[in-house]
Amino acid sequence: MTGTFPVTSVTLIAKIRNLGPGQDSSEWVRFWDSYSLAIRQFAAYKGGEENADDIVMTVLGKLVEVLRSGQYTPEKGRFHSYLATMIVNEVHMAHRKNVARAGDRKVSLDEGNADDGKGSLADTLAAPVESPESIDEDWRKAVLASAVDHVLTKTALSERDRAVYRAYALEGRDIAEVAEKFGISRNSVSQIKTRIDKRIVAFGRELVAKEERGA
Repeated sequence: MTGTFPVTSVTLIAKIRNLGPGQDSSEWVRFWDSYSLAIRQFAAYKGGEENADDIVMTVLGKLVEVLRSGQYTPEKGRFHSYLATMIVNEVHMAHRKNVARAGDRKVSLDEGNADDGKGSLADTLAAPVESPESIDEDWRKAVLASAVDHVLTKTALSERDRAVYRAYALEGRDIAEVAEKFGISRNSVSQIKTRIDKRIVAFGRELVAKEERGA
């Protein structure tokens, strides 16, 4: 059940923070397993699939210093909210750099007087303001997507049931079309979807409950 929903653990974070430079540990493996897929889903959601892998590596690298320096403490809120905000900031920075490169010139992000008649460069590069509530909602969407991926790829399901669920629930195909394609009744299609949906919801509730206890 690793690699999908992040489970905040104050103890785990503390152990990572106390690691020495260059020191490897199973704690980092646990951290990666817990957060990497959710980070990537969120990064792709906010910054595009083509940028997601780079954002994941950059954010995880910065987290090393954040945790070792004690910049994050539980008093600042839930860890997933802190992490999601880091990802959003990284997405915005990447966007600013891309806009600057598109203009074929190096630009100071603090520069605000380069008006081209369509508004200042500072306005063009400014990051959109996102509320903590909207960031948290987008994070929930990202981890839900990762939960679906986990249930479909890492739990005991038949290949037929996986394919039926993808076609009906994820691709939005008509139930009659799905039933005909797989040679089953419409009722069977509905039952497969309901059964897999229950697994996804149960998995999510279990891990969210762990996060509530650990945060």
